[in-house]
Amino acid sequence: MAARWARIVTVPMEHGVQGAYDADTGTILISDRLSDVQRRCVLAHEISHARHRDHGCMGSGSPMERRADREAACLLVNPGEYAVAERVCDNVWWLARELDVMPWIINAYREMLHENPVSLKPRRWEFEGRRGNE
Repeated sequence: MAARWARIVTVPMEHGVQGAYDADTGTILISDRLSDVQRRCVLAHEISHARHRDHGCMGSGSPMERRADREAACLLVNPGEYAVAERVCDNVWWLARELDVMPWIINAYREMLHENPVSLKPRRWEFEGRRGNE
């Protein structure tokens, strides 16, 4: 699915940088130091930037970064699986481990739930080839 939006390249990146999107070349750069779970989450985040052809990083609290986190959460979190898991335990770290995502994905998903639970209905582009919805 990512190849639909950008070319993906795994490269060594400086410490603390996990991924980036280069709008000029249409390339998603992913750090070669990431675990499988980190890679999936960072790739989903960068796909959002690629879809919107975002230029530059505006900081973690910017609307562009928050949108990318939220869209990544929509790609990676199955609403039914989340609901079942949250009934068992509502701890962010436990939920992240249970759902095979990073805690920031859970936080973004919760932010969406809090602001507009109806907005979590699947959109076709988000779920093509996604685990649990194939």
